[in-house]
Amino acid sequence: MIARTAQGNCSIFRRQGQKELDTVIIEYLKYAVDYDNSPSNTKYCIQNMLKELQETPKGKKFLECQTLEQICFLWGLGNYCRKKELEYQAKGNLGRRQVTPNMFDPSPKRLKLDSTSEIVELGCAFIRASYSQDSDLPKTKLIAWCSKNKIKSPTYETIHEDKLFRSIVTFDGKKYSSTFWEKNKRFAEQGAALACLCSLGLVDIDSLIENGSVLQ
Repeated sequence: MIARTAQGNCSIFRRQGQKELDTVIIEYLKYAVDYDNSPSNTKYCIQNMLKELQETPKGKKFLECQTLEQICFLWGLGNYCRKKELEYQAKGNLGRRQVTPNMFDPSPKRLKLDSTSEIVELGCAFIRASYSQDSDLPKTKLIAWCSKNKIKSPTYETIHEDKLFRSIVTFDGKKYSSTFWEKNKRFAEQGAALACLCSLGLVDIDSLIENGSVLQ
């Protein structure tokens, strides 16, 4: 019983008295960021703290989070998390963004394409929680723009290696792709569409930095 209570708020052992839950979560998140804890484990621990508060507006936003930076943003630590991620990256630490099927191969393979066309690439992750409406999804926006401007609809080619996915979208004779390897084909296609939209100037890269899709 004590252990279960402590799982919800570990400050029950504090000599000076129990802390507010938000304070405990903020302190926990700083540890999670400092020690590069995985987003999934961090989310699981906070879920155990929130309990029924997951049904509140803030709790529901939390449940939609996919990255550590998104979780931190809800508790005012977005910039703290981003700075730490950049610090780790500068030191050569490998994060989720660096995960590729051939990351430990001394001679990594290039993407296999039917043509020799150059690919316009952007290091952007597709974060589903950033799009509350289906009409805002990158693929939907790109198709809508094509329809409006009477341009042929884009086509997608997806590479699947070691349970990771990456797509290349062909749009108006050019190819675009995100360098981020996604966990499924749907997300990979959305990532490619996002890279295309950003290259066309239809999506502001600053907004992608703000929501955690791009790390800069």
